[in-house]
Amino acid sequence: METILSKIDGLNKPRRNFIISIIVLYLSLRGRYTFKGMERYGTYCEKTYRLQFEKSFDFLQFNIELSKEHLGAHRIIAFDPSYLPKSGKHTPQLDKFWSGCLGKSVKGLEIGGLGVVGIDDHTAMPLEAIQTPGQKELKEKGQSLVDHYAQLIIERKEQLRQVSKYVVVDGYFSKISFIGPVCKQTDLEVVSKFRKDADLKYLYAGPREKGRGRPKKYNGKIKLKKIDKDQFQLLHEDQEVKIWGLICWAVRLKRKVNLAYVEFLDEGQPTGRYAVYFSTDLELDGQLIYAYYKARYQIEFLFRDAKQYTGLTHCQSRDEKKMHFHFNTSLTAVGVAKAAHYLDQDVELRNGFSLANVKTSYFNELILDLFLSNFEIDPELEKNKSALQRLLNFGKIAA
Repeated sequence: METILSKIDGLNKPRRNFIISIIVLYLSLRGRYTFKGMERYGTYCEKTYRLQFEKSFDFLQFNIELSKEHLGAHRIIAFDPSYLPKSGKHTPQLDKFWSGCLGKSVKGLEIGGLGVVGIDDHTAMPLEAIQTPGQKELKEKGQSLVDHYAQLIIERKEQLRQVSKYVVVDGYFSKISFIGPVCKQTDLEVVSKFRKDADLKYLYAGPREKGRGRPKKYNGKIKLKKIDKDQFQLLHEDQEVKIWGLICWAVRLKRKVNLAYVEFLDEGQPTGRYAVYFSTDLELDGQLIYAYYKARYQIEFLFRDAKQYTGLTHCQSRDEKKMHFHFNTSLTAVGVAKAAHYLDQDVELRNGFSLANVKTSYFNELILDLFLSNFEIDPELEKNKSALQRLLNFGKIAA
């Protein structure tokens, strides 16, 4: 971490030491992630934590450098909002947001999460979390929720381009209000998914008819339940899927798109199920469109791990700066744990990433250091090393 922190401008030594300390603490702490809880387990007092959380830190650049160092070159950017439960009346941006778990809009907070997914590594690392404004603030700005999401990408276009040119989002974002501004104001390309009743048209490629009038552009509507396979190109077939490719016209998006029509098979037999994926990059291979969209789901595991193990939903502050620091520290701690305990191994030696084991190990180390310092035990003695290792592995799911 020290090497990466040295690349970020404006950080003095005490601030660098605090950033390292807080990330390790988030991987060690038990109980609620409050300032008082941090004082109990950490090396700073409660007031210091409050003051440090008010200061800004470039989490986006830190995580970009971390991901470039530990993920392969084949990467995509994933974006997805995540609901955070929150009660009270005075928390900034408290409103009703969509909860995928509950299947309805409920009172709480929302963050827009940016992550980077390593296609060859089959895992994701966080980039930045940005709190979503409530409806009142959006109305004052004259924005819709989708406008806000698009603006997040546009404002960070230069940094995101360091990671990848492809932004992968779920089907909710297949709207002109998102794809139009992102493609027009950046050089990023979007990969997403259409609804099964999407309004799509075949492009006309035949000879131009003589006479007056506008040249024929379209060759009929695409019936997604039964596509005209003479106009599609079969790109890939195995026992699970058939992938068909086509450049077509998306009526609602008012643009050409690169379509990947996927038929799902069961041991090579048709099931009647299909999905329609697309990219704004007309040169991207249809197999990669499907692979990128599947890989997008890795960002959900980041949210899951941060909520379960690094206190993403625990922040009790009502200051937006402190909340922003907490959300990003929680997610960044997951990324640092992956980099240190999973991605540093050779691909063939990776058996799966368990943040529960990582947290157990860090907590055991925290308690062990306390005992060693208070009882003046030398950890470097040969007879102590095996015993210390057993203590560090105590409580792990697979020690």
